[in-house]
Amino acid sequence: MFSVGYFIEAIFLGLALAMDCFTVSITCGLQKTMSRPRSLFLAFSFAFFQAFMPFIGSFLGTMFYSIIESIAAWVAFALLFVIGLKMMMEAKNFSLKSKVFDVSSLKVILLLSIATSIDAMAVGMSFSGMGWLVGEQIVGVIIIFIVTFIMSIIGVIMGEKVYFIKPRFALNLGGIILILIGLKTILQHYIETM
Repeated sequence: MFSVGYFIEAIFLGLALAMDCFTVSITCGLQKTMSRPRSLFLAFSFAFFQAFMPFIGSFLGTMFYSIIESIAAWVAFALLFVIGLKMMMEAKNFSLKSKVFDVSSLKVILLLSIATSIDAMAVGMSFSGMGWLVGEQIVGVIIIFIVTFIMSIIGVIMGEKVYFIKPRFALNLGGIILILIGLKTILQHYIETM
C-alpha cells in the first residue's frame, strides 16, 4: 500500500517542517531553565501543532490555499518577531537576580508551537496535489509528528550542552534566531508566489 518512495518523501517533508522547531528548541535549551518534563512537553507541543496544521490544511482544500498561505506567513512572522524582540529586551535588562524570559511557561511554548507550525497548514493543502490518498495523508501526519518530536528533543539537548554561552548572549541569540525564522517565512512566501 505504501511505497518506499512515499516514506522517503514523508520523512523528508517531516524534516523540512521540523527545522524551525529544531532551531527554536536549541534556543530554548540555551537558556537552561527547562525541566526535563517541560522539555518533553515542548517537544510534544511542537510535534502536535506541526502535525495538526497539515491535517487541518488537508481538509480545507485547495480552494482557500492562496488566502491561508498569505495570512499564515504574516501571522508566523508577527508571532516570532514579537517573541524574539521580547527576548532581546529581556537580555538588555538581564541580571542574575532578574527573571529570564520564561521559555518554560505554557503560554510561551504554545505561542512558539503555533508560530513555527502555522505555515504547515499550506503543506497539508498540497497533500492531494502530491498524489497522497487519505490513508497516506494520515500516515504522513504521524511521520511529521514523530520526526518533529525527535528533532525538538535533540534541539533542547544541544542547547543545554552549550555551557559556555552566557545568559545575555543566549537571550540575544535566541531573539535573533526567532526573528530570522520569521523573516525566512515571509521571504519564502514571496519567493513561492513569484
